[in-house]
Amino acid sequence: MEWLFPTYFWSLFAVPAVFALFLWSAYNRRKAASRMGDKTLLSRLAATVSPRRRRWKAAMATTGVLFVALALMGPRFGSQIREVKREGVDLIIALDVSASMQAEDIAPSRLERSRNEVKKLLDQLEGDRVGLVLFSGDAFIQCPLTTDYGAVRLFLDVANPSLIPTPGTDFSAALEKSLDAFKTASADPDERRTRALLIISDGENHVANIPDLVQKAADDGVLIYAAGVGETEGVPIPVSRRGGNTRYKQDRQGRTVITRLEEGALKQLSSNGAYFRIARTSSSLHKITESLDRLDKSEFGSEEFEEYEEKFQWPLLFAFVLLFGERIVSDRRKDRSRQPDLN
Repeated sequence: MEWLFPTYFWSLFAVPAVFALFLWSAYNRRKAASRMGDKTLLSRLAATVSPRRRRWKAAMATTGVLFVALALMGPRFGSQIREVKREGVDLIIALDVSASMQAEDIAPSRLERSRNEVKKLLDQLEGDRVGLVLFSGDAFIQCPLTTDYGAVRLFLDVANPSLIPTPGTDFSAALEKSLDAFKTASADPDERRTRALLIISDGENHVANIPDLVQKAADDGVLIYAAGVGETEGVPIPVSRRGGNTRYKQDRQGRTVITRLEEGALKQLSSNGAYFRIARTSSSLHKITESLDRLDKSEFGSEEFEEYEEKFQWPLLFAFVLLFGERIVSDRRKDRSRQPDLN
């Protein structure tokens, strides 16, 4: 037998407390009776009171409190080993952290909004392994494939442009690192798992041959999804803020650089998957879960758990019967011929 909530062991102290209250009550009755003086008169007045019934009521109440404490502690019996299989897909999220993702055409910025949308996506996933790749002009694996979504969130929080100084948006680097992440997570390199890649980017300044990337991903059994972040109207890219002034990125001629969402490349990348949009007032990224659910699930392995049968209902039932019985049982005796005992 084990206890589900052993921290409620302190509730057992209520049992001696209740018992002490009944003793104190009996002591006060004897003390009050001694002050009245005439024991013969007192015996006649209290002839209907049964001390035995009083003791039974006290025992029922005390035992009832004991069973309440036991129910709170959650007794469990009959442990058995249960095997649970873990199934899902391998999903790599490739997040663009180039300078243009700092643009504020969607609040608070493209990058911050992307992080928030990914966190919402993680709340919807169940059983899938998720990894994180950051890219701009280069790429690296920020978080390997894992079912620990809390770890993914932590790595996501620190994603920013300073992590990759190489400018640009290199989709080929993102794909290469994503493929590395898939292979690293597989014990058998030839093992075929359901793999999906979600690229989140504004699609700007990409330096890759899109058809070749789509074919390479297909050859490796990777289905590419893409999410475009931002608006198609141009906006400047904030570089720094000082006081109330904001400095924007400029080119070599001193002109302010304007960035906008380029959906063409992203839609090409996701031609075999699906394209989603993260806009100023809406996002369709949550719909990716419907696409993932339609994919074949891979078994990641199994875990064994000890399963117990909860038995808190029984002490709770006994407590109810005893406490209810204590309320309905009278301390008056039926046989009035017996002499009363005031203890």
